Amino acid sequence: MTIHGIRWVLVGVLLAVLASIPLPVAAARDGFGAAPQSYAPSTAQRARLTLEQAADAVARATGGRILDAKAVGNEYRIKVLTRRGEVRVVYVNADTGSMHE
Repeated sequence: MTIHGIRWVLVGVLLAVLASIPLPVAAARDGFGAAPQSYAPSTAQRARLTLEQAADAVARATGGRILDAKAVGNEYRIKVLTRRGEVRVVYVNADTGSMHE
């Protein structure tokens, strides 16, 4: 193999290596230089959870039966009877749907 042939093999290997390197997320752009748009609704566009939706989510998460549910500020206070017979109080954020006791 000549030096000219070796040079082309090395160029091919270099191009293959460069093509396999993933781009950082910030560098991902469409053909016009703009970042791709996400069509998922932002937090500001999502509707608040209703009290019924929050109660249903707690019932599914705990496998229990809802005893009481009421709004307290920006959260819902849900009292649930678990399968083990324990009464637990779970708070659900009305904007994000996150739960905590």
